[in-house]
Amino acid sequence: MGDMEHQEPTIVINGLRFTYPGIDGHPPPGSKPLIDEFSLNLNSGDRCLLVGSNGAGKTTILKILGGKHMVEPQMVRVLGRSAFHDTALTSSGHLSYLGGEWRREVAFAGFEVPIQMDISAEKMIFGVAGIDPQRRAELIKVLDIDLSWRMHKVSDGQRRRVQICMGLLRPFKVLLLDEITVDLDVLARADLLKFLRKECEERGATIIYATHIFDGLEEWPTHILYVAHGKLQFALPMAKIKETSNLSLMVSSYV
Repeated sequence: MGDMEHQEPTIVINGLRFTYPGIDGHPPPGSKPLIDEFSLNLNSGDRCLLVGSNGAGKTTILKILGGKHMVEPQMVRVLGRSAFHDTALTSSGHLSYLGGEWRREVAFAGFEVPIQMDISAEKMIFGVAGIDPQRRAELIKVLDIDLSWRMHKVSDGQRRRVQICMGLLRPFKVLLLDEITVDLDVLARADLLKFLRKECEERGATIIYATHIFDGLEEWPTHILYVAHGKLQFALPMAKIKETSNLSLMVSSYV
């Protein structure tokens, strides 16, 4: 995918097969792979909407790409490296994964930070060293964060905004989002998506965004990835499917 065929892909998945291991560290005999013969290449600047029904394998795929599950290094390469074996990918901020663990902690730069303790949003956000002040200020504005928020008292939506801010402080090269906007209101979600689009267009970042909320997304993705039963059913440029009446109808016809 992407328009620049000469550049190296930012994400390469080659015949990925994955089954959760048993207590001995190996898949149980006769177990069916959750992800089976999954292959995909993504390039700099790609904004991919990952869709599929519950249990289709979306979260597992994102976690594998985010280095949270071990697979053979040749099966999955992110920025030319193995996300599981090369922890510098995530500690540098080049690879950022934002997913379901937000209720308990924020995973940022290799550290796990509790997000429900009695601490201000300001202390959490400004406590991360080496951040461009302009980028930090832009994210605080985009996400409409009140720096006086106490993290043990805020709503789920406010807590989610702080998590997203923490995950985006460093200029990522690859960003993986797993239903991360579910608690945001319509305006906050729209502002965040506008920011993420700019990241891809101006910095060449690659984003995979798994969501079931399609309102307002018709102009956001460059590609649609549809997964069912652990297999990639299709990966299409958005330009090829714009003839469909709208994104929601197109997706619902497959999911």
